[in-house]
Amino acid sequence: MLMVSLAACKKESTDTSLINGLWIQTQVTEDGNVVALQDCEKQLKLLIEQNGIYRLYNPCNSTLRYGTWIITGDNMLDMSLDRWDGKSKFGETMKYEPFPVRFTITQLSDNKLEIRIKTYIGYRKSYVMFTPIPQEDLSGKTPEELLQIDRTNKTLVTYIYTFEKTSQK
Repeated sequence: MLMVSLAACKKESTDTSLINGLWIQTQVTEDGNVVALQDCEKQLKLLIEQNGIYRLYNPCNSTLRYGTWIITGDNMLDMSLDRWDGKSKFGETMKYEPFPVRFTITQLSDNKLEIRIKTYIGYRKSYVMFTPIPQEDLSGKTPEELLQIDRTNKTLVTYIYTFEKTSQK
């Protein structure tokens, strides 16, 4: 007689109540390789509030950003990486653009948050996810150089961001 137990196949759900709090970035990996962080990047603070709002403070350039977050499907962290469009057309003022980004929560405990995203390098440059990558200066570039930059920006890369919870505010 053959018996199959499906209970062992059930995926554990993430305890989403653990995500609330103040987190400090400790590590970033790119396709499994640890990214060398500047000292200021190691002090990047992410405050995730119970009300669905987050605040991100980047000490490298003293910027404070706000956005919204929600956990869906037990392990998906959806964050709005909000920004202002600096382009003014025909006298229009700058407009607000929310850019939704979905991370997979790979680890969430009392003191550790690890999130993963697979995205194009160009998207990461444009929408600044935690540690910024500078944009290229395209002035004076040859068509071949521009083509190479375009190819690089269309490369898919997996990033893993690791944070530790802190009690300071």
